[in-house]
Amino acid sequence: MVASEGFRDPETLDYLASSMTGKPRAGALDILSMSVREIKAMLASLEKPDHVLYARLTRDTRPSVRQLGYSALRHGRSLAANEEIFREGNIRFIAGADEAGRGALAGPLVAAAVMFSPGTVVKGVNDSKMLTPERRDELYDIIINKAESICVVFIDSGLIDRFGIQPANMQALGEALAGIDDRCQCAICDHFTLSGCDVPTYGIPKADETFQSVAAASILAKVERDRVMKSLHSRFPRYNFEANKGYGTVEHMSALAVYGPCEVHRKSFSGVLPDEEIRLWEG
Repeated sequence: MVASEGFRDPETLDYLASSMTGKPRAGALDILSMSVREIKAMLASLEKPDHVLYARLTRDTRPSVRQLGYSALRHGRSLAANEEIFREGNIRFIAGADEAGRGALAGPLVAAAVMFSPGTVVKGVNDSKMLTPERRDELYDIIINKAESICVVFIDSGLIDRFGIQPANMQALGEALAGIDDRCQCAICDHFTLSGCDVPTYGIPKADETFQSVAAASILAKVERDRVMKSLHSRFPRYNFEANKGYGTVEHMSALAVYGPCEVHRKSFSGVLPDEEIRLWEG
């Protein structure tokens, strides 16, 4: 699976144009050339929600246009109800995917995918960063019990160093979605769009704050990664992974300065190795 940073390809824009009810257009719909006022008028003219268009707007370079996209996606709905606009035609099963540990200096990158049955609501689910560790643990068990399908993928620090964080991130998200029950008909990722999937996949910034399945995936990924880091703490107590989870805290950076990195550190990341050692490691 390959990363794709938006919905700029002609086929997608053609789809946007054809999905505009009552307003047929010749050729692709060029959102980038439209003014904010024109986009507002276009949204007001829609007879039904258009999730492809909304997703496209959230990736626009203009903050005001992105906000229009978010407002249309959320529209006062709950995180569970937000996913309903993706259920059109025979689409029923939607998966959400997110990752944890992208910016850490040590430990694995963890991606999770979650799929709920239509109508399933998990109260309290939100972006994992907005929840306490205790609340994440509580919701973790509820999500496991209520989800129709889940998949969690780990990419270790060695692979991250070898291929880079972005390819590793895309690989993790792709594998997580590939591991979901094959009844899945549509997928939403936090921020990143994947190509090469078997189902339509939408990369939407802040999806973990907008859609229940993505928020649930963020919780699973975070809890699983935290558990790994706690176990690594017993092997490498010098770095206090139990407290900093491998991120670049003052305590962690001080330990790196004194002891250097251990085997689970990402040596390709800035700050893990001294500059002269990075040159030797890369060369």
